Amino acid sequence: MRKLSNLQQLDHRDSTLLKGLAIVAIALHNFFHVVSPAHQNEFVFHPGAYRVFLQEASLPSHSIQACFSFFGFLGIQVFIFLSAYGLAKSHWDGPATWTEFMWGRIRKLYPTFLLIILAWAFATTVFAGPSRMVHSILPRLVAALLGVSTLIGLDLPPIGPWWFIPYIMQMYALWFGLRWVAKRFGWRGLLGMAAVGLAITWVLNPLLASRTINLVTTPIGTMPAICLGILAARYPVRIHGSLAAAGVAVLLLGNVHAALFPFAAFGSLLAMLWMYDQVRGLVRDSVLLFRIGECSLLIFLLNAIVRNQLVAYASTPGWQLYCGFLSATLSIAIANLIARLLERPQAAKPAALPALGAISKS
Repeated sequence: MRKLSNLQQLDHRDSTLLKGLAIVAIALHNFFHVVSPAHQNEFVFHPGAYRVFLQEASLPSHSIQACFSFFGFLGIQVFIFLSAYGLAKSHWDGPATWTEFMWGRIRKLYPTFLLIILAWAFATTVFAGPSRMVHSILPRLVAALLGVSTLIGLDLPPIGPWWFIPYIMQMYALWFGLRWVAKRFGWRGLLGMAAVGLAITWVLNPLLASRTINLVTTPIGTMPAICLGILAARYPVRIHGSLAAAGVAVLLLGNVHAALFPFAAFGSLLAMLWMYDQVRGLVRDSVLLFRIGECSLLIFLLNAIVRNQLVAYASTPGWQLYCGFLSATLSIAIANLIARLLERPQAAKPAALPALGAISKS
């Protein structure tokens, strides 16, 4: 399989394989960042975090845990990119109104959300009691399903990353505006939106910190990845090795210098897209990785629940590795089982299981 001449050539299979690679990294990160001292700079820059990572990574028995703990979360940048890419491919034109578009997204995604959320809520009510569910957890679940929890400073119990559900719904809500700017002003408008998103995040995040609101958990704070997804879908964009190397440099320096931190995650995205192009010929025919990508939404939602059952056993470096990879494996296996149960007899792929930013084949 030849390399891509540009990112416009990413098809449904490429998108699904990228999701498979990204969700494996995220699932391993979700376990190892709980047990490793090497904590990532994800939403906030932590001085000294990179030094701790280097110390942990220098120890052979801790290096795998440290690497996934510190860098594995960056797989989410792939999902953000593909979300925008898929929307720009499948919803660029058409007569649908904003209300019709949003209702279509809700009907497509919420059955899967509710399947996991209701099962988790029932189990939590049994073990934690109805009082805690009603007074503490239920308001957070409602705010997340309404897509506003990250805008009002509420976190969420472990059903996928706590910011995931509101993030994707906010992105859908903004889609018509993003599309209008891209159509009206072209690639310059996309660059402008990326810059404005970074500027707003830089100015407002310190002011919102006291309310536990962080714009990096919203589309505003990840606008460069969103704009790159739209740009790649509409223009013949290719990431060369030199640009990927620059992305790696920005990623590493962004974990050392606070001034470069806002650009670190985007630098990692450039590197990851280039790396996929290099290994595309090796993974293109992988049935397992493709299936993992198809189930990525369910894995996303299930992984933290599965992880929490195994963390207590990770008392030594060896057990950390065993439990970490077992957590990812079980998450994938359970997600695949649920997907199989939800499949229609005549369907070739899971019903109601759209991973983030699925690229329409129609």
